[in-house]
Amino acid sequence: MPRIYPKVAKDMFLVQGSWAFGFMEVMLIIQFVKIMSSILSDVKIVSSLFKESGGVNTYFDSLFIASNIFMLVIGIISAVSVLSHYVSNGVTRKDYFKGTLIGTLGLAITIPVAGAIISAVITFIVNLLNIPVNMNPLDGSMNETEGHLIADLILSIIFTPYEDPSSSWLLAIFIFAINIFTYYVAGWLIGAAFSRFGIFGIVSIVLAFVLIYIEDILISISLGLPVPSFITITELPLAFSVIGTFVLIAIYCWLIRLMTKKIIVKY
Repeated sequence: MPRIYPKVAKDMFLVQGSWAFGFMEVMLIIQFVKIMSSILSDVKIVSSLFKESGGVNTYFDSLFIASNIFMLVIGIISAVSVLSHYVSNGVTRKDYFKGTLIGTLGLAITIPVAGAIISAVITFIVNLLNIPVNMNPLDGSMNETEGHLIADLILSIIFTPYEDPSSSWLLAIFIFAINIFTYYVAGWLIGAAFSRFGIFGIVSIVLAFVLIYIEDILISISLGLPVPSFITITELPLAFSVIGTFVLIAIYCWLIRLMTKKIIVKY
């Protein structure tokens, strides 16, 4: 019997990629609006996306923040809707799982690479035309913890570990990819759990937050970013944090695989 999962991987990459393309288009429009607002207005916009100087964050940084929720949502959609589509068309659950995993890995790499290229082009045009707007990186203070577990958890969900692209494009893209893939797995877990267990799948939301929180702490320690006060470890090699994150993701993927094997699909 021919292997189906490579085709599933290609289909998932293209379908989810088309969603990502639309999402990135919207983010690009928002970026242009922010640039025009900065040019036409002397009023300082105070938010996490603007620095005190009134500058505008790069497209890469804006995409960095918004992509987490986007990947979480399409992860949920994958388990809730896409699985039933494939199974009803004769694709095995194993092929669906392997294909989705591979296709999403490709997407998690493509989004930050495309974002970096688009961001570089925008910055180049701004500098070339001498447009009076400051393109600033994200403020590092966004990662500062509040000393409370709930507050730290919320911050870890909104603001994931960040590396300034101007320091290292390769590392920035790599961290971006890890972040959004983690969010996808979290959403995939939530969707699979609710599809399998109904209302009792609400427990998966807690598990998803745990995944995001641990990944946030591991990567933040390695990058020298602020971590909760109860964390006594102050230094970790980045390789150790990445391996630890991948091991944790593998465990969650195993749980997703177990649940998708038992989900009842209505034809």
